[in-house]
Amino acid sequence: MKKQHLLLTASLLFATSAMADNNIPNAPGWSTPARGSAMSEIVDATVKRQLEGSAVSYTQTEIDNKFSAPDWFPQQHEPMPDIVQFGKKPKVWACASCHLASGTGHPESSTLAGLSANYMTEQLKAFASGERVDYSGHMNRMAALMTEAEMIDASRWFASLPTQQFITVKEVETVASTYVDKTRMRQVDTTTPSQEPINNRIIEVPVDKELVHKRAPVSEFISYVPVGSINRGKNLVQTGGGKTIPCMSCHGADLSGSDIGPAIAGNFGIYTVRQLHGFKSNTRNGAQSAMMQPVVANLSDADMVDIAAYLSSVSIKL
Repeated sequence: MKKQHLLLTASLLFATSAMADNNIPNAPGWSTPARGSAMSEIVDATVKRQLEGSAVSYTQTEIDNKFSAPDWFPQQHEPMPDIVQFGKKPKVWACASCHLASGTGHPESSTLAGLSANYMTEQLKAFASGERVDYSGHMNRMAALMTEAEMIDASRWFASLPTQQFITVKEVETVASTYVDKTRMRQVDTTTPSQEPINNRIIEVPVDKELVHKRAPVSEFISYVPVGSINRGKNLVQTGGGKTIPCMSCHGADLSGSDIGPAIAGNFGIYTVRQLHGFKSNTRNGAQSAMMQPVVANLSDADMVDIAAYLSSVSIKL
């Protein structure tokens, strides 16, 4: 196992040095989106943009600056640590540039609000060591360059943020055709609109594309999932369905986390799917992850989609 871990770490460092995507074996491509095409909207990058209710304004260039995360409502949270708002040049991006000033994040990243500080610090250390592989490579590259103090500061700040409900789950047989934009986010294709079978997929898109491009603290998302997946997932999560153990035994009665398991309710479905595949493929390793490996051993791809669909639909503690 130690030799395997060293080989994994070595290959990981090679991959992230070129900022390449890292393979999560058997994870479906829709759960690990590659960087796609540019935004379909034409935006003048020099014009100040505004957000309803905010007293500040930013150009699109400023919004997209990975070393100065936009903070539309600074009065809504404690001051950000430097590592969260500005990052650390030349390679550590501002944490809030992807996970937002609300900690809600986007499907291609993850939701951090609601997680404990200790859990997030441990995950940063796992990214830094290569025990946990980020499909994009970004978290491995950045965590390896962070000090422990910076990890703790970032984790404590995100842990201080309130949880929010912002995902609506809809069961469908067909879904609008979509594309992945340059930020790895899936968008509805409005140029040649059509419908396609959802099959065994989760398709997550923003309700308001402009809001996510502005990196608004909270943006509503729709998670399209296969018909019947929520009830099937509920059975697996609550009873194990004869394939696994009930999630509540480690993640708490309301799935909002416990001393041994993080909060898992209300997160993006594609994030949940790629994490379950990470546990199954051992690209999420380490002491905590070892507890999950037998849990996912007998889960099929369809089971993972069902579990993710249900977890996204669960009302979270606000």
